[in-house]
Amino acid sequence: MAKELRVILGDQLNHKHTWFKEVSDEVVYLMMECHSETNYVRHHIQKIIGFFLAMRTFSKMLKEEGHQVVYLKLDDSENQQSIASNIKYQLKQNDFEKLGYQLPDEYRLDQVFEDLKSALSLPVEAYDTEHFVSSRQTVSQIFEGKKQFLMETFYRKMRKEHSVLMQDDGQTPINGRWNYDAENRKKLPKKIDLPKPKEYLRDVSSLLALIEQNKIETIGRVEAEAFDWPVTRAEFLDLLDHFLEVRFMNFGRYQDSMTDRDYLLFHSKLSFGLNTKLIDPLEVVQAAEAYWQAHQDEIDIAQVEGFIRQILGWREYMRGIYWAKMPEYRDLNYFEHDAALPTWFWNGETKMKCLSHSINQSL
Repeated sequence: MAKELRVILGDQLNHKHTWFKEVSDEVVYLMMECHSETNYVRHHIQKIIGFFLAMRTFSKMLKEEGHQVVYLKLDDSENQQSIASNIKYQLKQNDFEKLGYQLPDEYRLDQVFEDLKSALSLPVEAYDTEHFVSSRQTVSQIFEGKKQFLMETFYRKMRKEHSVLMQDDGQTPINGRWNYDAENRKKLPKKIDLPKPKEYLRDVSSLLALIEQNKIETIGRVEAEAFDWPVTRAEFLDLLDHFLEVRFMNFGRYQDSMTDRDYLLFHSKLSFGLNTKLIDPLEVVQAAEAYWQAHQDEIDIAQVEGFIRQILGWREYMRGIYWAKMPEYRDLNYFEHDAALPTWFWNGETKMKCLSHSINQSL
């Protein structure tokens, strides 16, 4: 068997991937923190810390299971500070006969691996991430030859294909309606109780110092001694349970509400877990449907449909649009906007309360 170097990107932390079902002496996994990924745009400081924490924890888990892992921290002397350079360096230092990678979710990184295929003399194989319920090409295929790419058309197809909120015939939605968006636009009542967020507090002072020492420019703020994001699969599964038990019954009707009383309202806070692939969309969707089925006396269908539509509908659809339209989308400017964003967009210092609150909350 050829000795293979397999690359795991920071948003490919999928415990259930077939790569990890068997431990092999002929496979080495490469993970890396590098300047090419921290510096190509200005990221939020909490995003960088969250990714580094999740990656390091995932790497530790793989090692504990017996897998061979090369993990390059940001300040490691061997770190060449770009994905392509690190791959070439590892291939040169070791006797690998094959390179494997999972398909990236960014066109920019897709091109990095396409360029590597041309530059390297050894076989390079692309693997699916085994995460999304649709393929990169699904949207293009559904709307081939059509001028309009309607999300609702895509959403209904996904519902049918994966038997989500469907009657036994597999073609008819439960209760006869596909979409409860009209019931998902309620104004938040003044006296409604808002549940306290589930906390996963960590001291990330050392990571913050590492980022600052490397002079990485970021936006946003972080409370270094109380970093509050889940970063493991177990924590996100726990958070999913919390959402279903505490927030789910009011998610749909208030999902578009805005308030200065609380930052989370009835939202799940699962997006980082989905985007790092620590949890997968279908398991979240199926858990939500199963919980609703068992609690229909307290959760109506508008809540579960509104939640599922965000994941099985919008998330998958927008990914499909991205791959259908890139790289052309990158340079489109339909409204011909060319002015810089105002300063208050970056610091929240404006007398417009709704903008000041939402921007500062984001920061």
